[in-house]
Amino acid sequence: MQKARFQNVLTVTAVLYALACLAAGGYVLLSGGPVVRGLGGLAGLLFLPALPLLRWVFRLKKAPLMDAVLLIFLFLAFILGTVLGWYSYIWWFDLAVHCLSGFVACALGLCLFWMVREDKRAPMGRDALAASGFGFFFSQFVAGLWEMLEYLGFLLTGHDSQNVAATGVGDTMEDMLICLAGSLVMTAAVWLHLKGKRRSFLVLPAEEFYRANYGPEGGECRANGADEAAAP
Repeated sequence: MQKARFQNVLTVTAVLYALACLAAGGYVLLSGGPVVRGLGGLAGLLFLPALPLLRWVFRLKKAPLMDAVLLIFLFLAFILGTVLGWYSYIWWFDLAVHCLSGFVACALGLCLFWMVREDKRAPMGRDALAASGFGFFFSQFVAGLWEMLEYLGFLLTGHDSQNVAATGVGDTMEDMLICLAGSLVMTAAVWLHLKGKRRSFLVLPAEEFYRANYGPEGGECRANGADEAAAP
């Protein structure tokens, strides 16, 4: 019963979202606004088939309420904010959408945590600290990545949504992009190392920490320390 109700919510949300894309894109084009923004509004319709496509790629079942939340967020952030230009007209709208993105991205991070953990059939509440922490750090990753994409958009199109020219934020963005590049290399090295496909010296410091604290050597040290503490 609940799933059927959420499916109805998704159906109504999807129809309203599609109408909003057509209305916003058409309005911008017919009123002589920026062509790129008008076409972007019409292209927003592509998000509708994108969601089931992602589910098919990752072999996931439909979660109607999550899909509805994503479409509502896209409507606010993309259709109203970018296509209709509310970010420029309403001073607090950008802050409100970024705050909302923290909620949405954290929820997505929680879903991603359940997707990648080894025991996918484990109770939902198992590893609650790890799950909530994963969601938090994923939301911060999304926030940082979005700012990097905005900066790259400025370099490619000249559209200065970050006020790069006025604030000198370019150095910060370049630092973040370089950090991202290093993080991607390290992440690949960690995955290959832990899977046993290719050992990497980059992971050795962390591996030494693991062995000292959680491996056989670390376990012996903790046991000896406990015995010494219990001795009179």
